[in-house]
Amino acid sequence: MGAVAVAVYGVVAGLLDFRYDVFPPDSVFRMANAFYVLYSRHFHLAAIGFVWNPLTSVADMVPLAFKDLWPALVTHDVAASAVSVLCMAGAVHQVRAMLAEWGVDRLPRLVLVALFALNPMILFYGANGMSEALYVFTTVAVARYLGRWIASDDTLSLVYAAAMLGLCYLAREEGVAVAVVSGLVVLVVSARRAPGPRRAVSGLADAVVYLFLFVASFVGWAFASLVITGSAFAQFTSQYGNSAQIREYGSTYHVAPGHYLGRLAHEGHDLVAIAPLLPVLVVAALVVARRRRDLRILAPVSVLGGGILFTLAGYLDNLVFPWFRFYILCIPLAVLLAGFVLAPARGRGTDAADATPARGAQEVRAARSRRWVTLAAAGVAVVAVGPSLVTTTMGMDNRAVGIEESGQLAAVFHPARFRPPPSTASEVPVLAYLEAMHLPDGDVLTDDAYDCMATAIVRSDNPRIFVITNDADFQRILADPIAWKTHFVVVPPPGGVYNALNAAYPDLYRDGAGFATLVHTFRSTSLCPTLRLYRVVRHTDTP
Repeated sequence: MGAVAVAVYGVVAGLLDFRYDVFPPDSVFRMANAFYVLYSRHFHLAAIGFVWNPLTSVADMVPLAFKDLWPALVTHDVAASAVSVLCMAGAVHQVRAMLAEWGVDRLPRLVLVALFALNPMILFYGANGMSEALYVFTTVAVARYLGRWIASDDTLSLVYAAAMLGLCYLAREEGVAVAVVSGLVVLVVSARRAPGPRRAVSGLADAVVYLFLFVASFVGWAFASLVITGSAFAQFTSQYGNSAQIREYGSTYHVAPGHYLGRLAHEGHDLVAIAPLLPVLVVAALVVARRRRDLRILAPVSVLGGGILFTLAGYLDNLVFPWFRFYILCIPLAVLLAGFVLAPARGRGTDAADATPARGAQEVRAARSRRWVTLAAAGVAVVAVGPSLVTTTMGMDNRAVGIEESGQLAAVFHPARFRPPPSTASEVPVLAYLEAMHLPDGDVLTDDAYDCMATAIVRSDNPRIFVITNDADFQRILADPIAWKTHFVVVPPPGGVYNALNAAYPDLYRDGAGFATLVHTFRSTSLCPTLRLYRVVRHTDTP
């Protein structure tokens, strides 16, 4: 099943990267952060940046190491896509394994896995290089091993869940909510089944085992950020972080003071689009769990539900954008809830392949009856989860719901309204101009925090000519470029995304701020604003 998923997602990735030139900005930025570690002026791990959790970029480093053998790993974002393909295929394997461990019959199990794997959101984010694939993989793996621990009290399974939980936080900050909600489940379940006097100690001990690697990841990443950047949580305090972007663009998407009704309505639309029968499945699974006295349902509900609650509460509290992809955990949650309802009591498998061959007329009749039950279970799976394939597709194509996806996939479904893709050199005109100048290392100062320059840097034959914000010496060179033998600056027009050059020198774009002369103005393209290249001719007035 995993190999089939790799093949399917690999084909989709190839189409997005080479046929349709769909490169989501977040995918490019995360891949660029990995690129800066390996190929910027100085090799240093801090170049990975601290605005986003690092695991996706760390994973991208592996294929990026071979970019000289295959430049498309960078120029067509293949490195990031390869990571997405493998991670989402891993998520498919975890879903299949979890359903098998619960004893779901083979046919309904295959139906549920297929409905998960072929959901349009899973297909798209399993191929486009963004962090969603790693996020889905780690959370589903946490749910699987946590469910195994709940069923068997196997400490090794709890350790596996703890390891995946630590990775989950390094992939996405939603891991905090996953850890809090599922950590409470571990505490309560462990205390509930321990002998009376030892309940509190047993619960605390298992909770410590489960949360230890998450806490280590959380504290370690915050400490590294504090030491290097001066802020433990750059995603909230940095001018490039999520909070700053919400302040700049939030009102456009009802992410601003007030607008609570608008936010609630948007969340309702997204949930209906991505998993229309999820509330029904939650109720059905909880009823079945109560009748069977089966606590395994707490694993997917607490882990995947914790991530969903983070998004719901975060949008209501003005902390996150209303992106459709933030609700992606609803898809595996719906599949696993349906699987739990269809599983036999006590999680005993019933595959025909595992059963003793039927003998005698009575056993033949029982086998035939079992086949009808299996077919009925497969039908229930289709009815319970199948509608989400239709509604998710419609949601991704709806600009009010799939705010990002509708534009990115316009190249596939609405080519007439799709803007030219940034796949050719003409879309990043500054790059060809600079490379024709054959400049030495560190001769061009720029801020890489927008699509155009990030794309230019990773596609450059000599990325070391750029001094970028990820470099350890960026601030001192920004203070006086010519003192450090940096002779050129590339600056976008003021406004919009924060730019360190415009912040330091408000008049730089307009007239060179008294220390630089205009060399060239580059026309605006679908990827780049109207950039200006200045030559630094004297020292700045910065003390």
